[in-house]
Order: sequence, then C-alpha cells, then structure tokens
Amino acid sequence: MKAILYIPIFLIVLFSCKKDDMDMLSADDAMASITGPWRLIEVEKGLATGQTSWAPVAAGKGDTLSFRSDGVVLDGESKPICCGPNTLIINGAVMPVKPQQPLAPNPACALINCVGCTTWELQFVENELIVTICNSQRMKYVR
Repeated sequence: MKAILYIPIFLIVLFSCKKDDMDMLSADDAMASITGPWRLIEVEKGLATGQTSWAPVAAGKGDTLSFRSDGVVLDGESKPICCGPNTLIINGAVMPVKPQQPLAPNPACALINCVGCTTWELQFVENELIVTICNSQRMKYVR
C-alpha cells in the first residue's frame, strides 16, 4: 500500500527537474571550458536598427583575449585588460573574478577612465565564444 503512495511522489520529483538545470555547468566547469587564448573574428553590427548581422574583423586587426582559471581577462601581451569584469556569466553560470595570483601592471590603463560595466556575459559553444559587455555590441571569438 505504501508503494502506491510513493510512486506519485517519485513521479512529481522526477518531472519537476528542468532540462536547463541539468544542462547548466557549474562555475568551475564553465571557467575551465573557456580558459586560454581567444582570437576576435567577428563583431555584431546593426544594433541601432534592430537588424543585426555579424561582420568579419580584418586579419591582423582582431583583438586577442585570454582567460585565466581564476576569471582574470588578459590582453594579447598577457597583461590584465583595462576595466575588466568583476563577474563573468558563462552559459548562465555566475563566476566571480577573484585573482589568485598578482596582476602585472598595465600602463595603458592609467589613461582610461573605467565607468561602469563589471559583468560580462559569455556564451560558449565548442570552440566559439560570444562576449557581451553591458548589453552592447557582441564580439565573437575562436580558439
């Protein structure tokens, strides 16, 4: 008799799980998936008109970013980028950026006034990374 009572409870618990919850990476797994260098290949155009498309970046003009395992974003010269994020959202997983090693100074940052955007949203699929900074123009990177 008790088995009949447990079956509906089991089914309710089983079907209450969302597929999105099961597919979500942990913050550590998400960070491990993007660690390393990335090269800019395309930028999104047409945000003002609402008709967006991807425009290629000329060879040699592309930016290079590198992500450390602690979330710190480095430029092509392995210096911390100016106005880097405090938080990364990687495929929905929130990752606070907490430097585990000292950061080398970047002299270029003395000339920049950092206003505002402390959270970057990253969409990672296989070897492609789309970076959105403050709901502005998206940038597409590849390994």
